[in-house]
Amino acid sequence: MTIQINIGDHNSPHAGFIPFPDNRRDTMRWARQRALLIARNIPSADVYFRGITAGARSLTQLLADSNMWVNFHATLADFGVTPGAGGFATECAIGPAAFRIGRWTVLATLIHELAHCNGAPGGASTVAEDALVHCGLGRRSELQTGVDDPRTPYTPGLSG
Repeated sequence: MTIQINIGDHNSPHAGFIPFPDNRRDTMRWARQRALLIARNIPSADVYFRGITAGARSLTQLLADSNMWVNFHATLADFGVTPGAGGFATECAIGPAAFRIGRWTVLATLIHELAHCNGAPGGASTVAEDALVHCGLGRRSELQTGVDDPRTPYTPGLSG
């Protein structure tokens, strides 16, 4: 089994977390499939996710957890949100802004939010965003220098 995409078969307890509209589902399924490929083919992804905090799981473990839900949030101004970031969560949401940019941004947002579900803190921390580099969605040079490469979905220094 894998993480669940809310297509109307889940009622989230979080305000604004709703099923993905029909026109967003293919992109979300593509992002989930791509995340599975990352976990399978990029060992540094699992290593990074396990090291986020005590008790953290690998990306492979998170993606295999059918109790994890990804929802849509139609009015979210940010790309994504995870309630209780910094703790362990079983739900996150992706907003329309990520979809407007494209599927690679949706994938990057999914990885970022899964890092929060795995204990990455919010606030001024960059731990969730830095997961993108370890998942092959950013360059080490961006992480080391803080200089953005617009060809990757990673944003150096992005917190929250």
